[in-house]
Amino acid sequence: MGDRDPNEVSHVTCSVVNGGEFTLELRREWSPHGYDRAVELFERGYYDKSHFFRVVKKFLVQFGMSCYALTKCENDAELKHLAESTILDDPQLSPPIKFEEGVLSFAGSGPNSRTSHLFIAYGAIQSLGKELWETPIGRVIDGMDTVWNLYGEYGDMKPWGKGPQQHLIAQKGLKYLNEEYPNLSQFDHCSVKRVGAEVKDVDVKTGKDDDGNDHDEADATSKVEKVVPVASKAEDVKVKEISNVANVFEHITFPIGAACLVFLLMRCIMSKGKKQEGKTV
Repeated sequence: MGDRDPNEVSHVTCSVVNGGEFTLELRREWSPHGYDRAVELFERGYYDKSHFFRVVKKFLVQFGMSCYALTKCENDAELKHLAESTILDDPQLSPPIKFEEGVLSFAGSGPNSRTSHLFIAYGAIQSLGKELWETPIGRVIDGMDTVWNLYGEYGDMKPWGKGPQQHLIAQKGLKYLNEEYPNLSQFDHCSVKRVGAEVKDVDVKTGKDDDGNDHDEADATSKVEKVVPVASKAEDVKVKEISNVANVFEHITFPIGAACLVFLLMRCIMSKGKKQEGKTV
């Protein structure tokens, strides 16, 4: 973790079996331990082909029990251990990230309990985000309609709904889900693109970024600085135009001067001629 950029951002685009896709934006600044774990799991294909096993409309959609759907887990002890081992909690930002539609978080069960279970909020939920193991790690930035359209007729797990029970998923695996919950939506494939540190636009007048955070004067003038090269180019064009005009005058100055001199000499000669003629008369 030491060499990682604290502001690193990754975009995770996931396709869903039977159509649709959505994109998650994961932010390391929000939750360093959570970000690192989630990015590694997505990059190693841990969530591919697995089910959205808990879909509760107006509440959340949960996923992350995935080794039952991956034959490679059977031969990849390291991946299995990664998915089942816990990570440390991350302190919340101040002010904390609010849970609203599309916010992504780990689903934990107590201090330092996060493993591989993730959930996406379907809306503003007051009861979430109060515990450190529910510190958000990202949000849906595209395709929220796909998330809303995930099959949710089974509802929550029993006894609150008719959905699958997690301990039976762990015990019986894919056979249990296919036989008793055949309509559950599934991931197809997820791809990860690390886009580097987050860049936030700062309004020059207010000094606030897209999230409403204050920035110092130097940050607030960043947009103005970006415009300067364009203005300089325009000025360069004007200077060049003036230089070109000057060059033209340089080329025509001598001929005009010579013509004027000849004209003056002729006037002088004619004037003298008239005077002489007057004297003769």
